[in-house]
Amino acid sequence: MRPKISYSTIVWVALVGCHLFVLWQVQPVFSELETPADITTQIRAYRTELAADGRQVAIRLQLAKLYLQIEAYAEAVDEYRQSLTVLEVNSVPKNAADTHTSNISAAYYGLGLAYTGLEKFDAAIAAYRRALASAPDSAYTHAALGNAYANTHRYAEALQAYKIAVALDPDDKMIHHQLGNVYSKRGEHAAAIRHQRRAITLEPKFGAAHYQLGLLYAHEKRWDESINAYRTAYQYDPTLVEALYNLAQAYRRIGDTTAAREQMKRFQNRKAVLDPLHQLRGALQRTQDTTQRAQILANIGRLYLKDRNYEKAVWEYQKALGMNPQLAMAYNGIGIAYTMRGKYSEAVDAQKKALALQPDFVEAHAGLGLAYLRQKHTEPALKHYRQAVALDPQFLEAHLKIAMILLNQGSYAAAAVAYQTIIALKPDDAEAYHNLGLCYAHQARATGDTRQPLDMELTHAALTALKKAVALSSQSPIQPPFLRETHYIIGELQASQDDFSEAEKAYLASKLPKAYHALAQLSAKKAGVEPGVTLETARRYAQQAIDLDPNVASYYNTLALIEFRRGDYRQAEQAIRKALTLEPNNRNYQQGLKQISGKL
Repeated sequence: MRPKISYSTIVWVALVGCHLFVLWQVQPVFSELETPADITTQIRAYRTELAADGRQVAIRLQLAKLYLQIEAYAEAVDEYRQSLTVLEVNSVPKNAADTHTSNISAAYYGLGLAYTGLEKFDAAIAAYRRALASAPDSAYTHAALGNAYANTHRYAEALQAYKIAVALDPDDKMIHHQLGNVYSKRGEHAAAIRHQRRAITLEPKFGAAHYQLGLLYAHEKRWDESINAYRTAYQYDPTLVEALYNLAQAYRRIGDTTAAREQMKRFQNRKAVLDPLHQLRGALQRTQDTTQRAQILANIGRLYLKDRNYEKAVWEYQKALGMNPQLAMAYNGIGIAYTMRGKYSEAVDAQKKALALQPDFVEAHAGLGLAYLRQKHTEPALKHYRQAVALDPQFLEAHLKIAMILLNQGSYAAAAVAYQTIIALKPDDAEAYHNLGLCYAHQARATGDTRQPLDMELTHAALTALKKAVALSSQSPIQPPFLRETHYIIGELQASQDDFSEAEKAYLASKLPKAYHALAQLSAKKAGVEPGVTLETARRYAQQAIDLDPNVASYYNTLALIEFRRGDYRQAEQAIRKALTLEPNNRNYQQGLKQISGKL
């Protein structure tokens, strides 16, 4: 059975089309806001001015436009209506007649957009007509009227409105795209193709136009062109998940079942990611309560954040704050997005605003910790992560950051306690056991003097933790990146306990160049003492270290010492000269060369 796009996806496509149309219409007005400003500050400023004098039409129109951009359509309707009340009641001096007419047109046009956002298309049509009565040459208003007609399936009237719009502004990509959509609805595919192509000529990366071309080509069974159009659409706009579905169907039509299955799998995977976003967009369209809309927008921002689309996340959170300035989670989300973009000053400011609204907000403390940590300000980072775990002792991510900071600071005893807490919360965390073992190993040689014996109790604790890390890692199908280091540290600890067999086993499991080097040194020390261990054994391990990393001078020095003891002075000379090539000022190597040369 052929898979089908779910009803929720189809509904979302229609709703988003309406939503995008309103934002496109608003975009010219807000071109200066490509990067969202602090919307709450702007709204507050406009509100303050209007509280002082509610007759300031220009200010109220700006506020209404801002509401349009953040999808606060009900609020926009209210502001436009109040503007029109002032405009239509007050008498107008002759020298201000043009401004007055322009304001009336702008107010009705904006009112129509707000009704479109609310899907009240008949009211939108009435508002657009009033706008055109004052400004008949506005291409955008004619296009908006065409969109409203199209949404009520009045395609003949929609076509007439769009034809006027395109005559007034023949170089607007969206007008051509929308006009092409109307032609497609009327079954006039040649005209539809012509206008979609024109839209693409004006904007080659216009994903929606490429997608519509794909549909039109598919209708005419021009499968190769359809496939190319769908591919291009998805390349330029990854939210057009339905392009992948139709791409799979096009491949199926030309008999390429392998490609069809591949694209269907991509569609299903991407749809699973986007479905929650589609559902939230649908909920937003159905909800008029401002507080609920703000929460939905914040949830949309969270999904963009999870998808690492940080710019869109910030914008959705800003819109949420425009509707509800007390929404602490929106400030927290903005802070995280700014942190991930490296805008640390803005990130810290956003998290502090979240905490001002909600002082016990665990995620905001953690967000501050992350912002400071990314700047290598470890003390304030540690402070906020500790506040986060004080508020929520089960907050694993904060515990991990605390432990990492302490480990990097060399506070091994405190870091060990932190890793014990992590293991209590997540007993199967192999990396936590690795780091706990590392902390114990560092503590075991607290003096830092390699000649001093290790603390036996701490050495045993380190080995126990490290072996647990190995055991847990063996249960994973993918070897964790730290595991080689785990084996190496086990080898070091076993060597310190004079257990050659276990040390050799661990070093070989590590496969790190430094593990083979350590094994060469240990073998040279145990040659003739440990059964089966000879200087040839040591030479072989030293050579393996060099083969894995030929740019470490100490590896060649170790090989030179082994060859010297074996009596092969020529090989020893070659090795020590290579070490000196890498570190020409090393006095130990210089002395070694003299000693070897004396034997030649």
